[in-house]
Amino acid sequence: MPTFYFDTSAIVKRYRKEVGSEVLDRIFELEEYGFAASFWTILEFIVAFSARMKRKELFREAFNMVVSCFLKDVLDRFAITSVNDELIASATPLAVKHALPSADCIQLASSLYLRRALESGGEKLVLVCSDKDLCKAAEKEGIEFINPEGEDALEKLSRFIV
Repeated sequence: MPTFYFDTSAIVKRYRKEVGSEVLDRIFELEEYGFAASFWTILEFIVAFSARMKRKELFREAFNMVVSCFLKDVLDRFAITSVNDELIASATPLAVKHALPSADCIQLASSLYLRRALESGGEKLVLVCSDKDLCKAAEKEGIEFINPEGEDALEKLSRFIV
């Protein structure tokens, strides 16, 4: 049974309806599966919705509700990987290898760290990510992924939850 690791590009789809939201809704129905994210994802999530509020696309009340729902889900369901010096050090060669933005390097390094930890216990990691460049880099690193915006997303999900 896999643990689903969520990048910010995907997790926002759970709290704002857009392309791929139905895939996130389906994953969240899988109560017996593990969920994980980086502590970095929490910051990026709040920044994304703060920016929407600043652009007046979201009222303060809606922002508070979205962030509260997200944080409740995080506390109830997610294992959180930390961002520390060791993680940043492991992200640095990924920046050179894949030419990704720093935030994506942190997400990829977190995914690799968690995958190693899960594999030692015979478990599997599936990255849930809508960033095409990060998905390509993950694939090159041998990380299985679901892009919720992909036409094959629900089909891929069904293969992981059999």
